Amino acid sequence: MTLRLRMTLVIAAAITLTVLVFAVLVYALVGHELRKNEDLSLRRESDRIIQLIQTDPNWQGFSQCTWVRSPACAQLVAPTPSDDPDAGAGPALPITGQMREVASGGSPAFFTEATIGDDPIRVYVRPLPNQRALVVGVRDDRVLASFERLGWLLAATVLGALLVAAGTAYLAARRGLRPVDRLTAVAEGIARTGNTDIRIPRSNTTEIQRLGSAFNTMLGELEQSRRQQEQLIADASHELRTPLTSLRTNAAMLRNPELEQSSKERITGALEHELMGMQSLVEDLIDLARHEEAPAFVEDMDLHELVLYCMDNAKRRYPGIEWSLEGSQDHILVSGERARLARAIANLLDNAGKFTPAASKFTPEAREVTPGPGRVRLVLSVSKTNVTLDVRDTGPGIPEQDLAHVFDRFYRSTNARSVAGSGLGLAVVHNVAIAHHGTARAHPSPSGAHFSLTLPLAQGS
Repeated sequence: MTLRLRMTLVIAAAITLTVLVFAVLVYALVGHELRKNEDLSLRRESDRIIQLIQTDPNWQGFSQCTWVRSPACAQLVAPTPSDDPDAGAGPALPITGQMREVASGGSPAFFTEATIGDDPIRVYVRPLPNQRALVVGVRDDRVLASFERLGWLLAATVLGALLVAAGTAYLAARRGLRPVDRLTAVAEGIARTGNTDIRIPRSNTTEIQRLGSAFNTMLGELEQSRRQQEQLIADASHELRTPLTSLRTNAAMLRNPELEQSSKERITGALEHELMGMQSLVEDLIDLARHEEAPAFVEDMDLHELVLYCMDNAKRRYPGIEWSLEGSQDHILVSGERARLARAIANLLDNAGKFTPAASKFTPEAREVTPGPGRVRLVLSVSKTNVTLDVRDTGPGIPEQDLAHVFDRFYRSTNARSVAGSGLGLAVVHNVAIAHHGTARAHPSPSGAHFSLTLPLAQGS
């Protein structure tokens, strides 16, 4: 069943039910008023007859009810049939035991229905003095006919309301769902062509406009994601082309039988260096392909120990630099994927190591430049809910205009273009931080570079 048909049925049912309830109320109200007026007429007729009895004590009523075709007929009833006035003639009105109880004083006045021949009548029975009761009847067929006509009229009204409601509901559903049809057509077009540049036109309906805006936002995100994927593939192809060419060249040179041993060793070292660079590049690409995906395996770990492990590796890779770790030495528990967090920290330290060469130190007393190590300073600071790792180096620093872009993929500032690298390491740091509900920032610094990685503490730590 389509949404349009369901809306039509629901709206038509609601309108029809409303009209039906109104019709029932009208029928009940009009019927009550008709019956009320008829009963009031019988009461007045009984009052008139009582006045006749008071003026003529010998009045015996109309036992044969010869006025049955007239507005009303009347009859006197005694507690027992043998005591009825004019008992020999026999009553024309149907007399019941309850009517005789009224005559004996055992029952109050009441209204009831009866028939004389084929004529329905409305009967009113009220007590009189001296153990008698007055029974007054009036033809009821006109009132019943009015009830029947009213019932047919209201039934026709409900049926007409149903037809009108169905037509109105269909038109309303068709008009109301027109923006949804446009939205569906756009979605089908995107699914058919794969073109995410299409946008939903604005609608005058608030709800549809909100839906269209949300859909357009989703299309924008999809378009941006698609472009990022295409850019990642293009950049990865470009970055992999150079080391692959170098590997192929060095491998071809190794096949030369006349190559000296020293050259072979030099080429083998170059191959190992290129392979390590490619391994790092592939790992960065894998991390970036995961984007800001939540950690696959979450565990609690001591961030202080993880930073020490990464710093030891960085010391072996950059032995000419002085490394130090300051701040809290206690267990600092964070939750996440150990391998990804270790790679993010290692990328931060590798970035600092690459741009902090063995520095030179000027000695004023000797008026000469003496060799001195560069320095990378790590600081762990803990707050109530977070832990922050600050990494400061004594390299050339980051120009202020580049601070907002250092975490972009393949972005390399002017100072970094002379240093080997793919421009992916800091992008990986940013993605890993976001995936672990943290942040990665580059801060302005008067000397060197200053990066920070902030992570939430593990629950219960």
